[in-house]
Amino acid sequence: MGLALLAPVPVLAGPPVVLAQFFEHYDDAPVPPARPAEEPSLEGLDLDGLEDGGLNALPQPMPEPESGLPDTAAGEAPGAPEQDVAGNVPPAFDPAERPILLAGLYERLMEAKTPGEAAPITEAIEELWAMSGSDTVDLLMSRATQFANNSDVDLSLAVLDAVVDIAPEEAEAWYLRAKVNVLGGNPERALADLRRTLNLDEKHYRAITDLGLVLEQLGAKKEALKAYRQALSVNPYMDDAKAGVEALSREVEGQDI
Repeated sequence: MGLALLAPVPVLAGPPVVLAQFFEHYDDAPVPPARPAEEPSLEGLDLDGLEDGGLNALPQPMPEPESGLPDTAAGEAPGAPEQDVAGNVPPAFDPAERPILLAGLYERLMEAKTPGEAAPITEAIEELWAMSGSDTVDLLMSRATQFANNSDVDLSLAVLDAVVDIAPEEAEAWYLRAKVNVLGGNPERALADLRRTLNLDEKHYRAITDLGLVLEQLGAKKEALKAYRQALSVNPYMDDAKAGVEALSREVEGQDI
């Protein structure tokens, strides 16, 4: 589900921001404090032209085509898995336990000896990424994904702007908005959203890989190579990151960029 499957990002004449230290210092920005665990309110959300009425005001999306964005059935919020995946994710999910569960799964993933051994661990990790613990946030994320898959980038971004406002501690919301910003031709905003994702979950291997893809497309190849290698240090079986290392290592290694 890497950015390589999304619409291509325009290659700029030069990086529009200072990228040389971007990846090295992505964790310097302050992380917003976690909100209380209660269900967030939709009151006051401005979804850019949608009529008032909360979730009922959101247009019903058409059946979604195949896409690089995450798959979620229309109108359904991701739920907890029916049984333990890789022996770690409990059926009754408590959002407060997610960081502990992820830490254990990331450690097991780094120690996996084969792709087959890694597969159920990555499945468990990515299920946890999608579990916010809030039906409201999960439904809005699902709708935003469907709008993006149906090429309604502006509406998808409007919904995701609302999500990151009411749930700023949700790494997956920032990550999805980064991907949609790439679809909308806004790589600088995508970089900022990937940075927020990694502030909240520094081992989010898909966000690290997509950071490499965006940096590479912007011409920051040395930083892109570093990102790809960092992604592989968390998940040694990321195909996009492997391809990035293979493509850039010969070009970058030994050069003073």
